[in-house]
Amino acid sequence: MKHKIARLFLGNLWLKILSLGIAFLIWMIVSNANNPVKTQLFTNIPITIVNQDFVADIGKVVEPEGDGTVTLKVTDRKSVLQTLSRSGSDFYVEADMKNLSEMNTVPLTVTCSNSMITWDKIEIAPASLQVTLEDKVEQTYVASVSPDGEPSSGLEVGTTSIRQGKNIVIDGPRSLMNIINQVVAPINVAGLGEDASVRSTLKVYDKNGDAFTDSQMASLEIKDASGNVLDERQVTVKVDLWKVKTDVPIKVKTTGTPAWGCRVAGITTIPETISVAGTDAALRNLGDEFDVAEPIDVEGADQNVTQEINLTDTLENMEGLKLITDADPSVQVTAVIEQNGDVTLQVPLSNIKVSGRPDGMTLVFTPADAVTVKVRALSSDAARLSQKDVTLSVDLSACAKEGSYELPVSVSLPSGYELAGDVTLKVSSTKQEVQTEAGE
Repeated sequence: MKHKIARLFLGNLWLKILSLGIAFLIWMIVSNANNPVKTQLFTNIPITIVNQDFVADIGKVVEPEGDGTVTLKVTDRKSVLQTLSRSGSDFYVEADMKNLSEMNTVPLTVTCSNSMITWDKIEIAPASLQVTLEDKVEQTYVASVSPDGEPSSGLEVGTTSIRQGKNIVIDGPRSLMNIINQVVAPINVAGLGEDASVRSTLKVYDKNGDAFTDSQMASLEIKDASGNVLDERQVTVKVDLWKVKTDVPIKVKTTGTPAWGCRVAGITTIPETISVAGTDAALRNLGDEFDVAEPIDVEGADQNVTQEINLTDTLENMEGLKLITDADPSVQVTAVIEQNGDVTLQVPLSNIKVSGRPDGMTLVFTPADAVTVKVRALSSDAARLSQKDVTLSVDLSACAKEGSYELPVSVSLPSGYELAGDVTLKVSSTKQEVQTEAGE
């Protein structure tokens, strides 16, 4: 029985071995056809520099050359490569400053989070990081807060302050420190409805107004005034919101005395009102008018005096108050100078008698609400005059053609008065669009 079993296993042994070899060869061919060995590139893999304090001990700082990335060539089975992220996030490339050579190069090492990819299957280019050792410089900058967005309706960003202090200390290579222009703490206040503390990541801008790149920021060490390193460059910004008060009339005083026989008949401003934001106490102190600190000088004036005033000077002396965001601080102020006995009337356009209005033309009038009529009393006992006592008329026949016109306005006055200045009306005339019936 034993001999039969032995003959069964040992008989034709060379044929059996040959069969196994052929089967293994076929398996290899099929396996390579379905799952071949391939090579795949992974680009822009960032380099992480570690142990920078190794050179900091000698008062130097590392400034890497190039763009701080490498290209990896990985060779493995297709099925293995398919498990890797195309972004290259599975790889970690490190430059250890402890391995810095006399030629200022640091060999790079690479590891993969996928255990099936071993180091011998990866080629890295370049294989080392070229660095420059620069003197380490420390400077202090004043950080500014830059709000973005709009708080809830009726509120404005009033004051902002960085809890860690506005002075920010930055350490870095001299070449970068020399181009720093501004340190900013951006915050988002969109929809904010009450005072709040907001986290902000500091940004550094160069002298061209461009923000530092991630690689540039990585070369800087940012601290508060006490020397505490700011984790992830973050600070806390305290935001105080102020209430908004709209349509506040502007009040301007005059200084000096007009020419003999003249007087200041009134003050007009463009715009007539402003909108301000302030604390509750500041808005209470403001009252119902915005009193401009700078008066308009009418000394010796015998005609209207127009002057541009900047409200910033007034606001600097009003604690807890400011113009709303994007408001123009410039105001055009006009002191209306009249001779004694002169009267200035505002007559609505609806009171003007119109003749010769052309058909088929669209007319736009300037001013659109009322014209100014300046009259002079011929005697001190002339009856008091109002707009109802004057009659105005204008002939629009000249507007039959398209164009812009300045037309004289005829003024009829009661006895005892004369016109003190010409009255005109600007008219823009354009052809009306012809309406056609549907289908034509």
